[in-house]
Amino acid sequence: MALREAIFLALLAIHLVAAATWMGGLLFFILAVVPAARAAPGADIPALLGRAFRPTAWIALATLVLTGPLLLLVQGVDLHQLGRSAFWRSAFGVTLGIKLILVLGVLGLTLWHDVVLGPRSQTASDPGPSRYVGRAIGLLSLAVFLAGTALAQGL
Repeated sequence: MALREAIFLALLAIHLVAAATWMGGLLFFILAVVPAARAAPGADIPALLGRAFRPTAWIALATLVLTGPLLLLVQGVDLHQLGRSAFWRSAFGVTLGIKLILVLGVLGLTLWHDVVLGPRSQTASDPGPSRYVGRAIGLLSLAVFLAGTALAQGL
């Protein structure tokens, strides 16, 4: 196995573990934490688990943001290519552009959720805005995952 291929596989493994950590955390929250919170509304389960998972989630996101560009670089996509309009008109470039926009959305909404809405929802009687932004983060994250799958297929 060539060194470049070994580096690519190592980066890909790290990227996939980080993606699984992020998506797994979101799914756990949606499928387990939210129903448990509805069953025991006074227990403040979402806030407790959200605070506990937050460092892991941000580490996963940071890992994804770092390994994504490195994966492109190892695949031969460099800054020179990224500066060419022909690249962004290709199927791969369009998919990458969509994924980058979605990633920015996930990062922005997650930051807003964790810094602004999360603390507010702990003192509010209705955590509505936090809940809706959380849902948007989940949907955007799924879209990022699908775009990443398309990129892995060369689309």
